[in-house]
Amino acid sequence: MSLKFVLESKKIHNLSSEKLLHFPNVNSLMKISIGLIFFTVLSTALVYAETDSDTTHTVNIFENAYLQDTPRYLDESLFSVDFGTFVKIVNNDVISHKFVSGSSNSFHQSNANYDDYLVCELGERIAPTVDNQQDDNICDFNKDNRIIVNELHPGQSVSVELVDVGTYRIIEPDYPWIEFVVYSFEKPQSPEPVQEKVIEEPQVIKTVNIIPPLPIQTIAVNVDDNSYDVEYTVQGMTVIGIESDTESMSLIFSVDVTDLTGILDVTFERSFFDSIYDDVDDLFFVLSDGDETISEETKTSQSRTLSIKVPSGTEELEIIGSVFNNIETPVIETPVIETPVIETPVIEENITNQCGPGTVLENDVCILDERCGPGTVLENNVCILDSTPVSSSSQSPGTSKELIISFTIAFVIAGIVGIVLALIAKAHKNKN
Repeated sequence: MSLKFVLESKKIHNLSSEKLLHFPNVNSLMKISIGLIFFTVLSTALVYAETDSDTTHTVNIFENAYLQDTPRYLDESLFSVDFGTFVKIVNNDVISHKFVSGSSNSFHQSNANYDDYLVCELGERIAPTVDNQQDDNICDFNKDNRIIVNELHPGQSVSVELVDVGTYRIIEPDYPWIEFVVYSFEKPQSPEPVQEKVIEEPQVIKTVNIIPPLPIQTIAVNVDDNSYDVEYTVQGMTVIGIESDTESMSLIFSVDVTDLTGILDVTFERSFFDSIYDDVDDLFFVLSDGDETISEETKTSQSRTLSIKVPSGTEELEIIGSVFNNIETPVIETPVIETPVIETPVIEENITNQCGPGTVLENDVCILDERCGPGTVLENNVCILDSTPVSSSSQSPGTSKELIISFTIAFVIAGIVGIVLALIAKAHKNKN
């Protein structure tokens, strides 16, 4: 090869390289187009798969599911779907499988033996061969021909549509432990807007069941030859008779209990029968055929009522208190009538002339009446001549008194003068 040919070939090659740098060839355009087409198909498939997932439920068969001792055979064995949903079965096992739908025999379901598991056609009946067989259908599974998958190879999948509403039980007849149950429900319809309507409610007349009160019965009892009436009501029992025991301070009822538990409500007037200890109310002691029984009490100031539950079979009911004829005679106090003291008014009399003639009473002292002149006296408010003779004896008291006073004064004065003179004389004598 000559050098000229080599240079020309290299020149042509360089020229081709320059053209490739500036103008794309046909292969590049085809690659871009194929990439766009692939992207479009992939996007469509993804969108379709996302849309289809809403109406398809997938069940996966695990590897080695054909072996009975495998821990798990399917990823789901019980689920529910909407009516019209497709169930997609994916075979991840190493062998092929087939599936049929039908119903299990409930008599065999609890003790199924997969070694001789019997799958029968729809409606097929086989007479029992064992005398103690209780079910005339010895098939473990009856086909219903709604779903039939004849061959599903490893790595393949199949979709079956649930066309009915109800329960689908699907098994692998050759390996019956591979089984799943599907519940198909109707799709809930979107509720239509409900227009509010004003509904007038009819007036309902309420009836009230009024339970009439139990009739009050009365029975007489003799206590110390005195008869008393005792009021009571009963439920589920009858009072046959009553008697008293004053030694134990009790009333004994003969009863007949017809229900499981009878109820006796009995009222005692406190004046007739009571239970008191230290002037305070004490409980009554109630015995049913000698055994203590349950009782409740309500009381007032005048009476006490016991509600007693009497067991069935009781013949004698004894109520023990503390006192009969508890009557306290009220002490009637006789009112004391106070006699009013009538004060006699003191009539003051104007007593005049209680003193002697010529004198008047003033401040309980008789003084000379100076209203009339000497020798006159006041009589009937008129001064008249005093006709009463003046006796010496009447004047002697005043005169004698004056004389005694005069003599006394004289003696006193004389004594004083004598004493003074004696003192003067003595003083003069001492001086000399």
